[in-house]
Amino acid sequence: MVFSSYEFIFIFLPIVLIIFYMLKKFNHIQSAKLFLVLASLFFYAFWKVEYVLILLLSMGVNFYLANLILLNRGRIKLLFYSGVFFNLVLLAFFKYTDFLLENFNVFFQIVQLDFNIPLPHILLPLAISFFTFQQIAFLVDCYKRTNIEGLKSENTYKINILDYALFVTFFPQLIAGPIVHHKEMMPQFKSMLWNNSILINWENIAKGLFIFSMGLFKKVYIADSFVLWANAGFKIAENGGALNIFEAWATSLSYTFQLYFDFSGYCDMAIGIALFFSIKLPINFNSPYKALNISDFWRRWHITLGKFLKDYLYIPLGGNRVSKIINLRNLFIVAFVSGVWHGAGWGFVIWGVLHGLAMVLHRIYVFIILNAKFKENIIYKIFAWFITFNFINLAWIFFRSESLQGAINLLKAMFGLTWVDLPIKWHRMKESLAQISGSNETLIYIIVCMILCIGFKNSIEKLEKFKTSYINSLLVMLFLYIALITLGVVPYTEFIYFNF
Repeated sequence: MVFSSYEFIFIFLPIVLIIFYMLKKFNHIQSAKLFLVLASLFFYAFWKVEYVLILLLSMGVNFYLANLILLNRGRIKLLFYSGVFFNLVLLAFFKYTDFLLENFNVFFQIVQLDFNIPLPHILLPLAISFFTFQQIAFLVDCYKRTNIEGLKSENTYKINILDYALFVTFFPQLIAGPIVHHKEMMPQFKSMLWNNSILINWENIAKGLFIFSMGLFKKVYIADSFVLWANAGFKIAENGGALNIFEAWATSLSYTFQLYFDFSGYCDMAIGIALFFSIKLPINFNSPYKALNISDFWRRWHITLGKFLKDYLYIPLGGNRVSKIINLRNLFIVAFVSGVWHGAGWGFVIWGVLHGLAMVLHRIYVFIILNAKFKENIIYKIFAWFITFNFINLAWIFFRSESLQGAINLLKAMFGLTWVDLPIKWHRMKESLAQISGSNETLIYIIVCMILCIGFKNSIEKLEKFKTSYINSLLVMLFLYIALITLGVVPYTEFIYFNF
């Protein structure tokens, strides 16, 4: 089940909301919590029931160890490291086993050893990267006694099992983030359920519907429109076919915008659904293609992942409180880990390395040029944006490609190593994009989306200034109508971040 489906919008979500508010109305607080946990587990199990067992195992072990750490039972340091080790091994086993074994086999072939390990083809549990990081952060805070004021009762710390289960499984953020922090969520779950002065916050419902409709429109109408051109182009490159320069750039930009509106759409829908329950999820996406440098990009793209890596990796490594050389090392490690976190494959490794090198080069640039006045010049800003956007666009090729050779083939075509007759007239553009089933419409979509990304306020900015009005009501109806109609005619495409 996905947010962008009829069964979720018209069956699952309405039923969950009705039962939840009925339980809340009759003051069945614990039952309301338990129901939300069970509904979230059902939502998670809709893909594959076996996934739930892994999720429950992870939750049970982390809950048990966190309680032991807080109650000072046994060797706290041993318990803490055991918990972190358990989480990382669980993640590595399901996510990286095939990748590691495949590369061991390649190594044995290179050294001409007759040794081949069969690949187990382990199925990747949904959202394991997300709920693993959430629980590692929780263990770290329990161990360091930081950010856990909400867990304190008199002179002892106690974790409510339903609050913890809801923190991990809350279905709006469970599958593809954001990576929520317990200090942001657990207090909200308590106030959401114990505040009986207002049964339904209609302002939150209106805001939730507003941003959910925008997110659904982004995913179904915009992101999924780019799927045809992106998939066709990458498939040709993977198979060794020759794309002309226009097809290559259209392929790359199509994926760049598909990923943008797919992820942005999911984040908007997650925020909107959570608002239906008067829960505010953290912002996870803030116009990243407006970034003027790579550091700015990472402050805007997958914000909660960046915050996790900063708080639990970058700062423990020394952050920027160390020498410049060590600081550059820390930046590279964080970017590299981000790449590996996204997936098991050399494409993700290269993507992480590229971003790591870009972060290092940018920081060196900052060391050399601190407060130069020319940075405020509009020409400088346009140039900085141009360099940043094109680097991001090129790096996404390794992120998307199924093989390194496919990525190289596409890059060759993009930089003119494949000959093409330039289209002199507008009507010939369709001929130039024929292999990827493109047309003049493809170019229009790319231009319009570029304008939307860099020339307009994003959905979060609009939500912050949202007021109920006839215009906003019409916008909601328009977005929903177009998206729901499109759902019935466009083939299903899962959210890209479901794979991570």
